[in-house]
Amino acid sequence: MRKWMACVWLGMGSCFMTAQADEPLTVKFRSRALLDAAVSGYGKESVQGYYRLEDFRVGFKATYRQYEMKADIGLGGNKVAIKDLLLNYHFKHGVLSLGNAYEPYSMDMLISTADMRFHQSAGSVLAFTDGRKLGLTYHSSLPFGYWATGLCTHNDINKIGDGQVNALVSTSRGVWRKRWKGNLLHVGGAFSFRTKPVNTVEPPTKTVSNDGVTSMFPFPLMEATVDRLGTELKGVFEILYTSPRFMVQGEYFLNRLNRTEREAYRPQGGYVQAGFLVRGRGFAYDDLYGIPGRPGSKQAIELTARFNCTNLNDGRAGIMGGRESDVSLGANFYLNEYLAIKLNGSYVLVGEHCNEFYKKNLFLGQLRVQYIF
Repeated sequence: MRKWMACVWLGMGSCFMTAQADEPLTVKFRSRALLDAAVSGYGKESVQGYYRLEDFRVGFKATYRQYEMKADIGLGGNKVAIKDLLLNYHFKHGVLSLGNAYEPYSMDMLISTADMRFHQSAGSVLAFTDGRKLGLTYHSSLPFGYWATGLCTHNDINKIGDGQVNALVSTSRGVWRKRWKGNLLHVGGAFSFRTKPVNTVEPPTKTVSNDGVTSMFPFPLMEATVDRLGTELKGVFEILYTSPRFMVQGEYFLNRLNRTEREAYRPQGGYVQAGFLVRGRGFAYDDLYGIPGRPGSKQAIELTARFNCTNLNDGRAGIMGGRESDVSLGANFYLNEYLAIKLNGSYVLVGEHCNEFYKKNLFLGQLRVQYIF
């Protein structure tokens, strides 16, 4: 199935790039790499230090008239995986996207990895969002706001035909925004509904997990297994404010995983994070997709802070996945538009029912060197 899908996309790409040779066609190749190191004072010899190539990608973007094709292949983690694979058609105030990408749900999950303020998204984002999915989404952008709606399968293109989850997901997101004197206020939210998985031999289950502040440790910080899985409803409220030198963003998540003949499971969590520019002015913002980006200056120094709280315990449902909160401080050095160095430290307060590997609170220092072009 994967080979068949790959052939289809390659065929589409070939037709796209060769059709109407007399018309202007632009192709831009791109790549990025994230090299991470982490040091922990946790007292466990196995997790006192790590370093690895967290992400390495190559890809291209080709545009022809209103058409656009994007493809990114990930080569990190000792495996090859298709990341973004999209065919877009641009309208005057929007874009229709077909392919493999994130659903329009969490603002932070939609941000490029290279533009995030910290090494990874907050734990609540990781717990209550999913990976890329294969589907169709329409994004609309106007000066006063943004909205998007999409329908997709519950699988990314790498899992089609290999343990896939047979369910459909409908997700919509809306944002109101206002600009004045170099400031931006953005308020919105998203809602998602997933159908009950079908064509399963055993009663379907789902694992909700959270790696905390790093994915380098051998076990997730929190993990909950939801049995007798039915439909899923989830929502998120988001807020973003940027000024020439300061920005703050936050999201709060509410999930409801319905179960057959069992009480529904209702985890929740959220985060707030901020950035302050010691050097440079302004923050990038993508109007078309309603997401913030890196500092607007090619050379910038940014101080960052984040507080996150995630609760996967639900006594009514009899599922105790753990509860944690964490505080992170960091500094990001953007040497130019291609290179950046990110340094941060996090303190994690380990609550009840977290993974037994985590016996006490922990501190973790992390360093990232990245390039993107």
